[in-house]
Amino acid sequence: MNPFNPNFGKVPQLFLDRNQIVNEYISELDSNLDSPLQTSVIYGVRGSGKTSLLTDISNQLREKGHWIVIDLTTNQNLIPTLTYSLYQEATSKFQQLIGKLKGFKVSGFEFQLQNDVPQSIQYQMMLKQILKQLAEKHIKVLVTLDEVKATKEVREFASLYQLLIRENLPIALIMTGLPENISELQNNSVLTFLLRSNRIELSPLSHEAIIKAFAEKFNDGNRKATPSILHRLTLLTRGYAYAFQLLGYLVWKNGTEGDVIDDQLIDRLLPEYQLALSRNAYTKIYQDLSYQDREFVRAMANSADDKVKMKYIGEQMEKPSNYIANYRQRLLDSQLIRVAGYGYVSFTLPLFKDFVQWYAQYDDAGF
Repeated sequence: MNPFNPNFGKVPQLFLDRNQIVNEYISELDSNLDSPLQTSVIYGVRGSGKTSLLTDISNQLREKGHWIVIDLTTNQNLIPTLTYSLYQEATSKFQQLIGKLKGFKVSGFEFQLQNDVPQSIQYQMMLKQILKQLAEKHIKVLVTLDEVKATKEVREFASLYQLLIRENLPIALIMTGLPENISELQNNSVLTFLLRSNRIELSPLSHEAIIKAFAEKFNDGNRKATPSILHRLTLLTRGYAYAFQLLGYLVWKNGTEGDVIDDQLIDRLLPEYQLALSRNAYTKIYQDLSYQDREFVRAMANSADDKVKMKYIGEQMEKPSNYIANYRQRLLDSQLIRVAGYGYVSFTLPLFKDFVQWYAQYDDAGF
């Protein structure tokens, strides 16, 4: 069975550099809900493993008898959905734990709302009552919100959540998002409390961990790989979590037990590797960039060198240094580029330079 899993959102069998994050988060939050981890944000570039990390945390906390986990998505009406879901989870998991809600009638899992009171107020009141009853039984609630953006629904939910934690109710929140979306949410004038939230940045996987994982799994599958081949495979991932899973999956799939993994095998699967990166990650990443961000990365891709001088980028864009410095910072924050020495930058993602050069042809043709 292939030990590598490049599917988005699933918890992979090989969860490099992430298990420690999961274990520390669960241990601290479980022992002290009032810890700085009560409100946490996981952020990183698309394909860095945000949703997988969130899923792993959710699954492990669900196994504990004193936690209820509610998963929300940003395309829902968040506050009613949370109220309904929490009531349903609590009554099904703990049977008679939730008693009558004062001032409300419940038929099955349907709330009968009053016509003369705004629905937002009614849901807020119901949610508080449910949480207070859970607190009496020492039950804690974790709300997860994947791929968060600064929408009207998210802002309303985050404002209510702030009130709930101020009243010391047993609720925690963990969100995932792209760096630029998290920054927009945290800088909202109504939601400045999120600036104090715990931040979990998913940086690139360590080369040491990747080499070790490749070596162990290939050895377990009776597939031989020399140190130089393992080094080449690791360099081809650049620490990108999705690339590690994808490349390992392709190498395993394209070989058989007893094979020797060599340069010829890697060369043969490189086109499929690059196509999957482009189709499943890079196209969306590139399309989400602003016009100016695209101009910056296209200027970088024009360079023959991997480490590109900022001066060269400015010359290509025909813009002054203070102008390009702004977009340099934006792309650093988005984790698409990294500092590669004083006055130099380079791409963080594997083969992204080749992708930009290829995609630029369609940009220029008006596609």
